[in-house]
Amino acid sequence: MVLVEYSAGLPCSADQAWKVLREFGGIADWHPAIVKSGIEGEAGILRVGAIRRLALADGAVLRERLTEFDDGGRGLAYVFEESPLPVDGYQARVRVDAVADLVDRCVVRWNARFEVREAGTEAEFEELVRRLIAQGHEGLEGVFRG
Repeated sequence: MVLVEYSAGLPCSADQAWKVLREFGGIADWHPAIVKSGIEGEAGILRVGAIRRLALADGAVLRERLTEFDDGGRGLAYVFEESPLPVDGYQARVRVDAVADLVDRCVVRWNARFEVREAGTEAEFEELVRRLIAQGHEGLEGVFRG
């Protein structure tokens, strides 16, 4: 099993960061690798079980199912339903934590775990997923830096 963990600060409050991240279908608004995103079916209703569809710049499509949503704890989790990546059992979590005594800073904690289909490619896909998470975080940071 490959585990990728990434944590980094943002120049905003935890509530401000969560307001953006909680919009599960709105990831294309801030992630540079995603050109279009939205919640499938039922007029885009956000709830556990919702599927978001992501279109990438290269034309690939990902579908991710929301498995946990904790508004009060500012966290969510999801799994791949469909992906061009040769991985199985992909599970990801994101959580936003306040930084003690700093109202204009927070930390976003990302992690993903998965199995690769081809032995010997673990390091390659660990780096790919880490890079995608870091790009997403940098895009999110850009929202708050203006």
